[in-house]
Amino acid sequence: MKNLVLLAAAALLSFVAVPGGGSEGVPLRRTFGSGILPSPHYARSSPAIPGSKARLASPARGTRSSPRFRWGETFPDTVLWAWEHPQDLRWIDPNTTCVAHLALTLRLADRQILRQPRQQVLRVPPGTRLVAVARIETGAETDLGPSAIEDIARDLVALARPGVVAIQVDFDAARSERAFYRALLERLRATLPDSLGLSMTALASWCLDDPWLQGLPVDEIVPMVFRMGRDGEAVRRVLADRGDFPCAECRGAIGLATDEPAPLLRGHRRVYLFQAGAWSLAERRR
Repeated sequence: MKNLVLLAAAALLSFVAVPGGGSEGVPLRRTFGSGILPSPHYARSSPAIPGSKARLASPARGTRSSPRFRWGETFPDTVLWAWEHPQDLRWIDPNTTCVAHLALTLRLADRQILRQPRQQVLRVPPGTRLVAVARIETGAETDLGPSAIEDIARDLVALARPGVVAIQVDFDAARSERAFYRALLERLRATLPDSLGLSMTALASWCLDDPWLQGLPVDEIVPMVFRMGRDGEAVRRVLADRGDFPCAECRGAIGLATDEPAPLLRGHRRVYLFQAGAWSLAERRR
């Protein structure tokens, strides 16, 4: 018998405040200044060569010694997206909930890459597993060539710091940008250690009947079933009729917002939750 689960309700009910609640937690905030040159703290987990013109060295096939990343063994099925607001999440239970924090925004325009690191403080309890999210936006005169791929891949590798178990790329790529996006993901996956996960968000419409997601070198695709604009009606109709996405690559996770209705889907998957503004224990209980 098909098991229908209301994902948002299940995810919200799984949040449990940390017993005692008195931990000071782990504050996360970093200022990179005019660039994103990794500090020694970052460089320990980054193969990037210091310097703005450095190129990433691809590991030789079969030489990695780190264990292969596995989502189920690495962190729980409930993930809170912590966007660019002051976030105090010391009330979560790190055994049931992890945090995907916006760590870096890259804007590609006028043949430049403008880098905006996280500006707001993020506090989590000790032992919280983190996903570092990089948002990519494009504008006019965007350089999508090999040098841009190298630069962006180096920026994203630099986000791997202690406590981070995966990198997530958030890029609403247009059709003309898909070849660039695939090449970037391939470069990034080839450079990251196997023990670090690679996730990507996806417009929900991509998961209906779009073959371009097939074969992407990522460990997880997260369809965002909120803020869908003109595609929203079609997406919700397909999910209501079929109980899942036609694209198999999109069935392992889902992105929901706390202020929008959740679809009724079959089976089990990881749930990412987006809150417009800062998270709070009071909001969780509402």
